[in-house]
Amino acid sequence: MRYFKFKTYRTFVPLIVLASLLFFASCNTITRSDLPENIAGEQEQTENTGPYPDGDSNINQSDGNAEQLINEKSKDTLKRVGIYDGRGSWEISRSAYENFFNHYDIEYGSFDEQDAVSLDLGRHFDVILFPGGFAAEYKNYISDHDNILNFIAEGGSFIGSCAGAYYASDILRWQGSDYQYPLSLFDGKGIGPLSGLIGWGEAATFILEPQHPANDSFSRSLDFYYFDGPYFEPYKDLDDYEVLATYAKNDKPAVIAGRYGKGKYLLLGPHPEIGGYTAESPGFNVEGDDGAKWPWLYSSLLWFFKW
Repeated sequence: MRYFKFKTYRTFVPLIVLASLLFFASCNTITRSDLPENIAGEQEQTENTGPYPDGDSNINQSDGNAEQLINEKSKDTLKRVGIYDGRGSWEISRSAYENFFNHYDIEYGSFDEQDAVSLDLGRHFDVILFPGGFAAEYKNYISDHDNILNFIAEGGSFIGSCAGAYYASDILRWQGSDYQYPLSLFDGKGIGPLSGLIGWGEAATFILEPQHPANDSFSRSLDFYYFDGPYFEPYKDLDDYEVLATYAKNDKPAVIAGRYGKGKYLLLGPHPEIGGYTAESPGFNVEGDDGAKWPWLYSSLLWFFKW
């Protein structure tokens, strides 16, 4: 593992206690009085609202030979990844992704809301990743989004996980209300939460597209943890738009990839990087166990990096 960090001027990173995470760490936007006016009323935190789907708390595992098959794929496609760790990012999701990249020996660094505006992203990264967190804070605390858009349009790659996927959509639809978002990588709507179908923190079943090369080592379905992420609704038939997985509950796209300029994006509604959460015993596993789906995530990234 090779770790690098550019923000040598920043000497203190606030620690977030677990109690605060459990209350505020939905991978969505929230209403906060200290945010800019246009953030107010966008999204409210939701609690876990019920048992696992269909009353089954078991989490499907990937095929036993998946790890071996994936490791046989070339690592020549692995890229330098920049993880956004600025305002709005969720520490749990960030930590899980960092551990994931360490496990698979993927080079990564970090950048914050100031770097997002001023850093030469293409000089340091091939891919930028916005983890779970608060999409409205991504929208409002990054003062200018053109640097990110230029990075992608010129050939960079973008990965958005939950809040990061909302952030990348043209419209964020939350509880029936639409909000315009600045990146518009995905020409459509990121819609959530799936309240009444899947509760916050539940393990939900996702159907893998059987013909997609990212899924060729896995079962027809996998269970991922869900923290109020979006499903995706394009405005029209899009060129170079692919669906990797759908929600079993509504048959809507849950993981998608597409093109933007010379670059591309991968957006994930669920959290394959996180495991181990239950309402009865709240906590998170960020080490790749207890229902996290790291082999599938790795397979998807290998495909995405080459695509």
